[in-house]
Amino acid sequence: MSAFDLSKFNQPAPRYTSYPTAPEWGDLAPETYNQKLLELEDVPLSLYFHIPFCKTMCLYCGCSVVLNRKPENEERYVDYLMKEIDLVTALTGKRRVVQLHFGGGTPTKLSIPLFARLFEKIRTSFDIDFSQEIAIEIDPRTANFEKLNFLRKIGFNRVSFGVQDTNWKVQEAVKRRQSLEMTIETYEMARQIGFEGVNVDLIYGLPHQTVETFHKTVSDILEMRPDRIALFSYAKVPWLKKHQLAIKDETLPSTEEKFEIYADARKRFVEAGYLAIGMDHFALETDEMAKCFRNRTLGRNFQGYTAQLADEMLGFGVTAIGCARHTYVQNIKDLPSYYAALDIDQLPVHRGKVSTDEDILRKWVIHTLMATFELDKKEFEKRYGEPFDTHFADILDKLSQLEVEGLVLNTPDKIVATELGELLIRVVATTFDAYIEHGHKKFSQTV
Repeated sequence: MSAFDLSKFNQPAPRYTSYPTAPEWGDLAPETYNQKLLELEDVPLSLYFHIPFCKTMCLYCGCSVVLNRKPENEERYVDYLMKEIDLVTALTGKRRVVQLHFGGGTPTKLSIPLFARLFEKIRTSFDIDFSQEIAIEIDPRTANFEKLNFLRKIGFNRVSFGVQDTNWKVQEAVKRRQSLEMTIETYEMARQIGFEGVNVDLIYGLPHQTVETFHKTVSDILEMRPDRIALFSYAKVPWLKKHQLAIKDETLPSTEEKFEIYADARKRFVEAGYLAIGMDHFALETDEMAKCFRNRTLGRNFQGYTAQLADEMLGFGVTAIGCARHTYVQNIKDLPSYYAALDIDQLPVHRGKVSTDEDILRKWVIHTLMATFELDKKEFEKRYGEPFDTHFADILDKLSQLEVEGLVLNTPDKIVATELGELLIRVVATTFDAYIEHGHKKFSQTV
């Protein structure tokens, strides 16, 4: 992996969990979102609920988090979530839901009675298809048998455990102390209780990580053999997350070593029987995500790669993001303003973006490449009524350069990422981003 110059590929680039990406969004009136909700066709929905509360801050964290140790604050938040549900369903009616995801923060920080009250509200306000994916992110430090058993009994069938790294020195450096014994115990409890899918999240590029130390972490995870593994690159964005400044640059692996950590882990997961999916996910062949990858129905949204069970996703809670009728919507980012909007019976919309026809076209191209590593030009023409090479005539030179650099093969019928291109698929995707060169937006590095 060291036979080429990484530096020319290590550039700021989006992760393309949306297109247009979030820096391109602007003010969006709540009335616009109201109208989009009214226009929703009779199709299944995906729902996302953001529970922002954490007891402590992990230094690598890029999520929207509220540090809180007072249960009454969580009770108040649930009350307002329920009000937001009422405002949305007044516009949509009781709709079928085929995908439900709880993220954070730490969703399991809610007490069992409080979670039960919120979940009953969701269950009665929507028609939840419990045979589909009902998932929750879990910090093993906040989970016990009682809570996991409760979650399974009310209908959750998939859990994602945040692990990041099993090495104590790395954990100490990022203030995420979680013993391997605790991780294994929580994982085995989830299996015993009967969750149909168990995922593990890892992060590479953290302080004091080396190829050797992370090799051991990979071994620890392979011993457990989760259904899915997410291997995220540490997104260093201190201009957005000030607490990341506490991580000193000199403790981080070099660009070259970070890439070697990723490449070694990816190779070992594949050799252990996992299918490499997109740039950072791995799944056993029996897992639904692997099946979606094989049949080219894999989706991408703000949870990363996902089994695309619904085209319309509604977000609930502070900072939550959704997409309805090709319109991205993000909720207000601070709790007082979130509460104030709901107090006047107004959906707590902060910003968003109504996609143009060109945005929709380019989103399909970018997400197809991100999810499948290839693009069928004939399929593009069938969808959009114009030859691919004609529509993108202005970037054919850039595609030729990517081919020279060994990232893609560009034939008359297809664009296919090479093995190197798969590892650097964000670089390939930027070629089709009409906004990337305007405004010099800040993004995390591709390596």
